[in-house]
Amino acid sequence: MKATKYLYISIFILAGIVAPLSSCQKVLDQNPTDQLSSGTFWKTANDFKLGLAACYNTIQDYYLSSGIQDLDGISDNGVSVFSYNNEQLINQGITVSSHATDNWYIWGYQRLATYNIFLANLNKYTGNDMSKADMANLEAQVKLLRAMEYYRLWVFYGAVPLVTEPLTLETQMVPKSDAESIFKQVVADCDFAIANLPDQDFWGSQGHVTKSAALMVKARAYLYHGFDASGKAVAGDMNTVATLTSQIINSGKYSLGKYYRGLFSHVLGQQENNPEYLFAAFYLAPNNSKYGLWGFLISTMQFYWQSVHPLPSLLDAYEFSNGDPYNPQDPRVDKKYLFRNRDPRMAQTVCRDTVHWEDGSIDLIGAAKTAYIPYLYWKSCDKEEVVANGGVNTQKTGVPNTAYVPLMRYAEVLLTHAEAVNEVSGPNGQVYQDVNAVRARANMPPLPAGLSQDQMRQRIRNERRVELAFEGFRYFDIKRWRIAGQVLNGTYDGLVNRVFTSPKNYLYPLPEQEIHVNTALKQNPDYQ
Repeated sequence: MKATKYLYISIFILAGIVAPLSSCQKVLDQNPTDQLSSGTFWKTANDFKLGLAACYNTIQDYYLSSGIQDLDGISDNGVSVFSYNNEQLINQGITVSSHATDNWYIWGYQRLATYNIFLANLNKYTGNDMSKADMANLEAQVKLLRAMEYYRLWVFYGAVPLVTEPLTLETQMVPKSDAESIFKQVVADCDFAIANLPDQDFWGSQGHVTKSAALMVKARAYLYHGFDASGKAVAGDMNTVATLTSQIINSGKYSLGKYYRGLFSHVLGQQENNPEYLFAAFYLAPNNSKYGLWGFLISTMQFYWQSVHPLPSLLDAYEFSNGDPYNPQDPRVDKKYLFRNRDPRMAQTVCRDTVHWEDGSIDLIGAAKTAYIPYLYWKSCDKEEVVANGGVNTQKTGVPNTAYVPLMRYAEVLLTHAEAVNEVSGPNGQVYQDVNAVRARANMPPLPAGLSQDQMRQRIRNERRVELAFEGFRYFDIKRWRIAGQVLNGTYDGLVNRVFTSPKNYLYPLPEQEIHVNTALKQNPDYQ
């Protein structure tokens, strides 16, 4: 079963109703004066169906779905050569004047405006064509989208303005709420969603968020909250994470997909009805194809533009195929083909000058393209994209492409549960069971018995790194573990020598222009 088409279509008619504020306005501003009148919209259940589609459409923002791999370009996993979202500037050292970190704030509040307008109109709707339960379900869906957005803002900036209603001229000057209040808002929105969303899997919900998705968003929030400034786990938060993820596991609604790259490449025929998806962005050709930037396919951006590259430390994180940690001096290392004798996920995630497709065919990437930074991310690339595009060494815009981008997977649930339980109770049987299940899907052997708590901690962290590579997790992980300075600062990534100043850079500065127009807004302390 496919996700419902209407959730992910472009809703041009709603652009003036729930669209983000114009870029020439400050982010926390009054509603646009050119919007369609609420007197002609928000009058029927169908209007709210269209409004909901516009809310879900925000999930297709490039950096939240089809381009989520770029976020690893500011982690120790990878480097973004073209720096679409200022990754190179960020990697050279976060400053206020560079404005390199402004976008997550600006785009975040644009999306929040969409959600808050929807919720405000739903709250005052008096029509009789929706039941109270239906209205609560709509509210829960959009509140969960809002929780996901505030989670990102909280991780990136810490204390930010807490805005839960559309702003007016009288209310537009909003001060920051402390970081703990933002966390509590994420939890509150998740709790409402958990109580009011259906207990279905992703496919049963036809692409809508579900109770399980809400449980996972809440678990992510507590997982990040659950490490103190020294990187030590907080037992109470870890217990909460374990409880939340146990509910998903014990529901029996999810299991791991059969083939790792099948989760990401649509042409392999394993995305529809994949039991591993808790939530995914859905792109349906021809009107809503999965594109990267400027109408180019992700395969074009990777093979032709060489957009995102893995760093050596990620390549070294992939174990030998028998489970031994990688050692470049080991005689099993094939320096001409590093994928030999290695974790199969390595060859399914990155490639060098040759693309080995699942049907046995091979494409050669021009040598000049891989000489600069040799290895490429490719796990979401499709052969059908390459064929339609005219090959790996050509580029074309507007090629139709249907695909899913998994945003929450059962593998994440298992590894999150394992991490939380290990932090509280040590490496018990459940921890081994969770991690070994993920490894077994990749045809990797079980972890060795008798690991200490710290040894298991390191194995879980490495498993998260390779299993979730280029899915937008690594930067958040190294921040919550408080190892970002250790793994980033002073590292040369092939383009720049990276600078990460601890503890300052664990938070971003607020956009300077927002502080200029919002007199109630104060800059984060380390950037004043």
